[in-house]
Amino acid sequence: MSKNTFILLFIPFTSSIRSLIVFIFLLFNSLNLAAEGTLFVGLEGSTPPTYYSDMTGFPDINWISNYSFDVSGAAATPDGIIYICEGAFTTHLYEATLFSSPQQICTISEDMSALAYGNSTLYGFSNYANPKGIYSIDTTTGTATLVLDVYTGYGFRFFALDYNPLDSLFYGYTEYGASGLYSINIDTGEMILLTGTIPASNGQGRGLAVGDNTVYLTATRGDDDIPYFAYDISQGVGGSWVEFPNPYPNHHSTGGAAWIPNQVQTIQISGNVWGSDEPGVGLANCDVNLSGDNTYQTQTDLNGDFLITEVVGNADYSLEISHAGFETYNTFLQTGTDDIDLGTIELDELAYPATEVLAVVNEGNTEVSITWNSPTSAERDLESYDVYRFLEIHNALPSFWELICEGSADTSFIDTDWILLEPDIYQYAVVAIYSNGLEAEAAFSNVVEKPPVGVDNSLLHPYIILTNYPNPFNPETTISFNLTAEDVGLRSTSPGQAKDVEIIIYNIKGQKVKEFLIISPSPGHTLSVTWNGTDENNNPVASGIYLYKLKVGDFEKSRKMLMMK
Repeated sequence: MSKNTFILLFIPFTSSIRSLIVFIFLLFNSLNLAAEGTLFVGLEGSTPPTYYSDMTGFPDINWISNYSFDVSGAAATPDGIIYICEGAFTTHLYEATLFSSPQQICTISEDMSALAYGNSTLYGFSNYANPKGIYSIDTTTGTATLVLDVYTGYGFRFFALDYNPLDSLFYGYTEYGASGLYSINIDTGEMILLTGTIPASNGQGRGLAVGDNTVYLTATRGDDDIPYFAYDISQGVGGSWVEFPNPYPNHHSTGGAAWIPNQVQTIQISGNVWGSDEPGVGLANCDVNLSGDNTYQTQTDLNGDFLITEVVGNADYSLEISHAGFETYNTFLQTGTDDIDLGTIELDELAYPATEVLAVVNEGNTEVSITWNSPTSAERDLESYDVYRFLEIHNALPSFWELICEGSADTSFIDTDWILLEPDIYQYAVVAIYSNGLEAEAAFSNVVEKPPVGVDNSLLHPYIILTNYPNPFNPETTISFNLTAEDVGLRSTSPGQAKDVEIIIYNIKGQKVKEFLIISPSPGHTLSVTWNGTDENNNPVASGIYLYKLKVGDFEKSRKMLMMK
C-alpha cells in the first residue's frame, strides 16, 4: 500500500469538480487497500451469525455467513487461530478457526471489550477494570495483567483494538475524549491520533482488525445500515477513511473483528544419507542446509535420516549436505504443495592425495629417487601407495602409465630401472590407496629427463635439461634449466660471449602468452624463472595445457605443462 501522487490542472473549483476529485481520491485509495487475508466479524448476542470475507475486489467485497456465536471481541494469530471473548461483565474466552466452532478455554479475570494479538501474546482492553487499559491475557489461566494504562490522565476508552506486526504498534479507536483512530506504542505509552471519527452519522467503531498495514473498523452500536470503514496506515496522520459493506444492515449491537493472514502453504522434505564407504548404513551428523528465500538447517540422526518441516512451498531451493571426509552433495529443488521424500542420498568418500612428489636423478644417471609427503587429512584409513612412471607426454593418459611400485607403505621409492630406459622425458605419479580400494587422485612429480649416452660424451651435441615444477600447477610453477660454459659459448654469435636466454610460454593454439629474458646468464648453474599464470598484461590465463620454450641463440627446446584451477 502506498500513497498516490496526482497532477491537477489549474481549473476553477466548482462543487462538482471538487466532488469528482474526492471520488477519484477515494477510488485510488480503495484500490490500494486491497489486501491478502480474511476479515472475520461478529456481533454481541447469540442470534447473529459471524461472517468472513477474503477482501477480493475491495471495497466491493462479498461476505460469507459462518457459525452463529456471541462475539464481543476477537483477535487472530498468524496461523489462523481465532480468540473470541463473550460476555458483558464476565468475559469467557474461546478458541476457534474460520471453520471450527468456538470452544471455551478459560474465563478472563477482567472484563474485556476488545482483543488484540501480537508478540505471541493475547491482549485485551478493559473498560470496567481499575485501572482501565490494555492487559495481557494468559490464555491458560485467564489471568489479565495491566500492560498500559490509557485512561488515567487521558480518558481514552478503546472499544476497538488490534496489533500491526509490520510496525510493532497497536491501533485503537475511541469515541471518548479526542475521538478517532490512534496508533499506540505499548512500550512507551505514546499515542498518536491518525485521523478523526468515521464519516457516518451516529456510527460507532466497536470492532477493529489490522491486516497488511490496513485498519478495518466495524461500525456498530449506532443506527442501522452503517457501513464499515478502512484506513490505509501508510497515509500516516490526516488520511481518509474508505467505506465497505456491512454484513449486518439491520443490527447495531457491539461486536469484534479479527484479521487472518493468508496461510502460507508449507511442506516437509525428508531423506536418508549414507556414505559410499558403507552403503546401506546411515551416516549420522551430516549438516543439511536448505536455502532460498528462507533458510532451514538440520542434521541427520543416528540412522542417517533427516526431516525439514514447515518449508514454504511453491519456491526454489538449493540443498547442501556435508560431512567431514565426504564430498559435499548439492542439488536444486523446486517445491510445490506436496511433501518431498528424496530417498537415499549417497555421499562420496574423499580420498586425499599425496603431496610434494619429487623425482631426483642421481649423479651417475642410473636411478631416480622418488619421495612424497603423506596426505594432509586423516579422515580416511590410508593403506598404501602405488607409484607409476610414464613419458611426460602421457601425463593425462593413465592407460599408458607403468606401475613400478604397488602397495608401498613407505613415502619413498628408488627407480633402479632408470638406467634401462630409452632417452626421453619422464614423469612419476603417486596414488594413495584407502580402505575399500578407494584411490585418491594422482599426485605428480616434476619432469625428469633421461639423456642420450655415447662413447665420448664430449663429442655429443651439447645437452640442456629443461623442466618445470610443480606440473600440473596452480597458480604458479618454476621453469628450471642448466647451461654449461660450452652451451653458452657454442650458441653465442660471438665465440666466448654469453648469449641471452629466452623462456617463451605459448598456449595450445601456439599463441605467445608471456616471455622471460635472461641477459648474459652465468654458466655452470641451474637457472629458473617463475610463471604466475598471467599473460603479458598480468591478466590470469585459463586452465589448460601450455608449452614453454627455451631459446639460446639458434638452439630451442620445448616442454609441456598443465595449469589446473
